[in-house]
Amino acid sequence: MTTPLLLLSFVIVLSSSSTVVNAFTPTTSTKRTVSSSSSLDAVKQPPNKDNRVVKAGGGIPIIPCGGNQLFDPSIEGKIGNTNDRIVAGYRYVCSSSKEDLMTYVGNKQELQAIEAAAAVAAAEPKQSRKTMLDAQHWLEEEYFGEGTIPQNFAKPTAPATATVLGRTRLIGKDAPGDIQHVVLQLPEGMHYMEGQSLSVIPPAEEGATKRQKPRLYSIASTRYGDLLDGRTVSLCVRRALFYDPATGLEDPSKAGVCSNFLCDIEKGDTVQVAGPVGKTMLLPKDLSKDIIMVATGTGIAPFRAFLHRLFVENTVDRHKFNAQAWLILGVPVTSGLLYPTEFQAMQDRSNNGETDKEQQKLRIDYAISREMTTPEGKKVYVQDVLAQQADVLLDKLDNGATIYFCGLKGMMPGIMEALERVCITRNLDFSAKHKQWRDNHQWHVEVY
Repeated sequence: MTTPLLLLSFVIVLSSSSTVVNAFTPTTSTKRTVSSSSSLDAVKQPPNKDNRVVKAGGGIPIIPCGGNQLFDPSIEGKIGNTNDRIVAGYRYVCSSSKEDLMTYVGNKQELQAIEAAAAVAAAEPKQSRKTMLDAQHWLEEEYFGEGTIPQNFAKPTAPATATVLGRTRLIGKDAPGDIQHVVLQLPEGMHYMEGQSLSVIPPAEEGATKRQKPRLYSIASTRYGDLLDGRTVSLCVRRALFYDPATGLEDPSKAGVCSNFLCDIEKGDTVQVAGPVGKTMLLPKDLSKDIIMVATGTGIAPFRAFLHRLFVENTVDRHKFNAQAWLILGVPVTSGLLYPTEFQAMQDRSNNGETDKEQQKLRIDYAISREMTTPEGKKVYVQDVLAQQADVLLDKLDNGATIYFCGLKGMMPGIMEALERVCITRNLDFSAKHKQWRDNHQWHVEVY
């Protein structure tokens, strides 16, 4: 039985199902469904002292504070101080001459109100000021240190203990297999970045003296976690099962040890973890260029983190991102789509009703292999979407876009073959283009 879980970092719920729109032809009439195998109730988080950061506005502010999100730098730079602005919050008052301030504020009564509020702010205890400053820099570059990437808080030989906060099934009952979203609370001080991975060490078998080998999982949440406290991590886990090729029957003795452990854990259980590790799949520094994400199945994990960072959380990266994010996700059936409600809500918020995919801020294309066919009548996979959109893809890469691939390693040969065919038809040397993309750090692959 699964533990109820609410993915708190994004709770916009669509009022109706959305049909999958794609240039390929569905073989049957399909309607998007969302699994209802477990009710999504809030996870009660154990109290911890870091809650002060959430209360002070860390992570995702529920209400924009201070009214200073938009301002004229030419004015504010002259009459204001950033640190004072952060400390005072909505009580901030510009430290300039009254004459200049009157010009900026507009009337004497409002000026007097601002000055009175500033006096109240100045009288507040220093500790509350420090809390506010800490919140403003919570888990951003200033926290880790410029250019620093968190690595190996815990090693597999000396793992840390995480606690299960919740687990829920992500796919419909008619979708093949079982995929679970698992939320763990990490020990204090263990942090990570979007695109990194976490090692899980399953319990040793009964009577065994050796520790199990660690299994690496891509992280499916932002550094703030689904509970926004900077102390949780989410994993997207497919239960690994083995079927005897001769009989076609499941052989439990050969099932994946770690994936089955994670897919069966309950709230309150403990898990041995190590990491974080990884530099390959981090978001690019330049957020003025397009980002292309190609995933199959649970390979969606790092891209869920990317999209929450770019379209949900009120962080600097979200405000800096002024290009297109393009997600291509491959699954076998519609009910096997992962996080579709979240992604649809992100599109609704960011695309402002734009129907031209090339003009959308967040573009999503699905390759649903058992329900869509190519013009030749074959099943549709992610490489078919890439081939169909070859001109758009190559143009984006030529203009500096970064492309990421994540999923089963079997996805890459088909993708490479499709891109090579695309290049040949355009008289391009695929080997040379591929080398160029890798040398320019535009090409990132994480497969397993």
